[in-house]
Amino acid sequence: MLRIAVCQLPLNIENFEENIKLANSAIHDASSRGARLVVLPELTNSGYVFRTLTELEERATTLDGAIVKAWVSLAEQLNLVLVAGLAIKDEGLFYNCSVIIDSSGLRGWYKKVHLWNDEVDFFTPGDSAPLVVDTDLGRIATMVCYDVEFPEWVRLAMLEDATILALPTNWPDGGLPTEPTPLEAVRVQAAASQNKLVVAAADRTRVERGVAWTGSSVIADSDGVIKVIADRAKLNKVQILVADVEVPTDRKISPRNDVRADRRPDLYRGILKK
Repeated sequence: MLRIAVCQLPLNIENFEENIKLANSAIHDASSRGARLVVLPELTNSGYVFRTLTELEERATTLDGAIVKAWVSLAEQLNLVLVAGLAIKDEGLFYNCSVIIDSSGLRGWYKKVHLWNDEVDFFTPGDSAPLVVDTDLGRIATMVCYDVEFPEWVRLAMLEDATILALPTNWPDGGLPTEPTPLEAVRVQAAASQNKLVVAAADRTRVERGVAWTGSSVIADSDGVIKVIADRAKLNKVQILVADVEVPTDRKISPRNDVRADRRPDLYRGILKK
């Protein structure tokens, strides 16, 4: 049994230095509750609704910057794995990223491939498959927000034997129904059940420059069952959501069915032609 925490944070683009203080407090809180895997939202260091590239540059960090170094120390001190969304500048370009950090250091970084709406004005899309890393907790995959809406992308992580998908996200409120379950959480359930992996999604909150967020942080087990989901009555407040989940050891969904073995890739070639 693994205890996971997703941290729903009221990020603030106008006071971005406070975002890291908020994140550090959330990491400590999650650890105090026994979490071994902690997931933070997309673009935790920066906020989301940029007006100019200059604003992004002021808020972006680097892979060898103070934020990552501090989180490596925290992961070692608290003996946990941290997955977090960051705006990262690398070789003159900006990327919307997710990093995986454990007590041994920065294990890898993933550049968001499927950019949403105005992100294309600020970020360069990634060109690599989902990041999958061996950790003491299992094989952890990561991607960012909109990426999870592409079934092929999640399937790639499963085919690399990921057992957990950690998803930093900023889900804008598009006015769709949130009852009984926000559609963003339903997509997480689908990704989990279709691939028999645990999915832990950390969303953000606080209205930012007129943009509201669904605040739908969620942890779904490998059957797609929601173990914990954010309380929409507590939007704009910190929510540290903790759940104990069984990490899958195979892809079986019945005595005679396996979501990996039952695939028929010889019949799926058409999706590559469209």
